[in-house]
Amino acid sequence: MCGILAYYSKSYLNYKEISDSIQSLNSIKHRGPDGEGLVLINTNTGNHKIFKTKDTPSDIEIKDTLKSDYNLLIGHRRLKIIDLTSSGHQPMEFENNWISYNGEIYNYLEIKKELQIEGYKFKSSSDTEIVLKAYHCWGEKCLQKFNGMWSFVIWDNKLKSLFISNDRFGVKPLYIYKSSEKAIFTSEIKQFHFFNSILKTKNIENCNLYLDHGYQPLDQSTYFNEISRFQSGSSLVFNFSNNFQENPKSYYSIYNIKINNKWVFKDAITTLKNTLSNAITLRYRSDVELGISISGGIDSSILVQYGFDIHQLKFNKKLKSFSAVSPNMKGDESEFIHEVLNNYDLDSHFINPYESFNKSDFIKFLNQLEFPPTTTSFYAQWLVSRLMSQKGVKVNLVGQGADEVFGGYHSHYFMYFRTLILKGKIMSYFSEISAYSEIREVSKINLHKIVLSDVTTFLKYKTELKKLDNKLLNYWHKINDLTSFLKSDFSTYQLPFYLHSDDRNSMSHSIETRHPFLDYRIVELGYSLPNNFLLKNGWSKYILRKVLDDSLEKIKWRKDKKGYTVPDSEIIKKLLPESNNINFDFRKFCLRQLVK
Repeated sequence: MCGILAYYSKSYLNYKEISDSIQSLNSIKHRGPDGEGLVLINTNTGNHKIFKTKDTPSDIEIKDTLKSDYNLLIGHRRLKIIDLTSSGHQPMEFENNWISYNGEIYNYLEIKKELQIEGYKFKSSSDTEIVLKAYHCWGEKCLQKFNGMWSFVIWDNKLKSLFISNDRFGVKPLYIYKSSEKAIFTSEIKQFHFFNSILKTKNIENCNLYLDHGYQPLDQSTYFNEISRFQSGSSLVFNFSNNFQENPKSYYSIYNIKINNKWVFKDAITTLKNTLSNAITLRYRSDVELGISISGGIDSSILVQYGFDIHQLKFNKKLKSFSAVSPNMKGDESEFIHEVLNNYDLDSHFINPYESFNKSDFIKFLNQLEFPPTTTSFYAQWLVSRLMSQKGVKVNLVGQGADEVFGGYHSHYFMYFRTLILKGKIMSYFSEISAYSEIREVSKINLHKIVLSDVTTFLKYKTELKKLDNKLLNYWHKINDLTSFLKSDFSTYQLPFYLHSDDRNSMSHSIETRHPFLDYRIVELGYSLPNNFLLKNGWSKYILRKVLDDSLEKIKWRKDKKGYTVPDSEIIKKLLPESNNINFDFRKFCLRQLVK
């Protein structure tokens, strides 16, 4: 897990631009404290020069060239996870191609065998070398072979172009700035602030979306008009000759996954268990120690269930677990966390967000997060990552993504109610709403009123009898079935910011976060399942509950949906004394720290 920078200018790079680039890379040293590398390239001739900085490993050979006319800089900050030697140093070169890469390809050993059959030889045990040589062998088609998370920039010396890609689901960040004269690609938005020559203006629409509704940008835009997020599941061939007009090309989309109504429930459970086991096993490929975040929910408990034995075999030591707890306060999940600990012998560690919060830490967290949060629960994650780092853990397994694939939010059930009515499955609707009202202990009559009002508004919207000015309501009413709603939460509405938060909170403390539920095989399996495998008898994530071991019965049939909950209002009062002012606005406070 690392940080990258690619800086291209139509004119040759001057000393100031190179110096700014080094400062830009240094601003993300937390992403890669184990080394830094820079290579300068002439995009016309392919000539290059390795540029050494104070953080470049001493045994990296420096090759000079006769000319100094370079207009492309590729930089890298390294966090050592696989291959802890300098053989994994980046930017890495093969056949005059150069890569700066952030991520992990979990099936890199299987791909390595394929490449060896093709005649490729290897100097390192890193997955970076596999990515570089896979591109050399298969070109753009290499992306289809990768099971993992990545963002990378590859200089293709033969084509005299950059090949840029982001993983299927946008787990690893990649941002773009383009003008008529320059193009810059980075891992974090703060890197752009070191280039004074580029223009950055506030995106008012996205600021208002956050201030009014608490939501992040629903597309590739950011809080700056000139900076955008690279599209997930896409790649770009950047050839420098078209005024930067090339657009990313999609190589993967969850919207191509169709429901398979031939699934038998018991077969689906068996397939899911086998795929989960393999996904977690792959994500245990590491030369440093792994830990796990547990919240007492279904998703993290499944990761413990499957990872416990794998960890024992690989490391021959207890699996370290990390949790945020707030004893005797609203939202505390200690009871369920201890249910896991009572069944698995873990080396457990805890942080109390309420006791640990202070204002200077919170401001530091905001600057690392880069997008303003709506709740202090994201800061609790930041604290958990810090605790992990203090305990020597470099890789964190988390359950992110399961809710958006298997139906974990309350809104998913309300969309399911709408789906059943619109499809004419009235008996199923009455059965599900009765079960849901009983489990949630809410009035069935009130539930009916809410659902019927929603369906009425939806039908008026579809028949154009009613127009909605609210952007979020428009979003909600464009969708008429559960599966499409889950996919929208996955790609647009929920998951992108959670992944952003996972990345920033972990990398702030030089920790890599891995997401077994985002193995593309699990995502494809989940979206192929009929709706009633996901939501059934009033229960969300029904099939995942059936996968969870019976020894965790209290978690298996939890009625509440939480996940990293904290005593938000109490923390804000303690953290920010000005919040006692009746006019205090938490969102405005956060936004002011980041967008100036």
